[in-house]
Amino acid sequence: MPSATQDARKQAARNAALAAWHGMDAEMVKAYHQNRSSGTKLSMYAADKALAKIESELFQYRQAGVHFEGEPKSTAKVTAVDVESTPHKATVTECLDTSGWKAVQGRKNVTSANQVQRYTVTGSVRTIGRQWRVVDYDVDKESTC
Repeated sequence: MPSATQDARKQAARNAALAAWHGMDAEMVKAYHQNRSSGTKLSMYAADKALAKIESELFQYRQAGVHFEGEPKSTAKVTAVDVESTPHKATVTECLDTSGWKAVQGRKNVTSANQVQRYTVTGSVRTIGRQWRVVDYDVDKESTC
């Protein structure tokens, strides 16, 4: 049976991992609005593959003259946590609703009409030093939520 201390550590880890996920989401929205991560705190919440994926998408959109308006809605939860290993790790599963999130080129909405608007994103969050950061994520547009 898990001890109260172990349960408290797991709950603290869940809270910290979810805070990193929400922080990444919020800073990502800012970055996609302005088409670049400079001036955001994205690197405080995302690292490794997650940060590289975001930066790559931002570059592609910037080259195409596309930015985003509005905001996606997210329902995220920690589905696994490991505080016994170092670094500590967690898995976050998110339902992302992009119906209020539009790709804009110039003044024209260029969001694809047949684009899936509600889908699942699964992410890996871990500690880097004492800070929790999202290190990778996979978008599954086949798995609507």
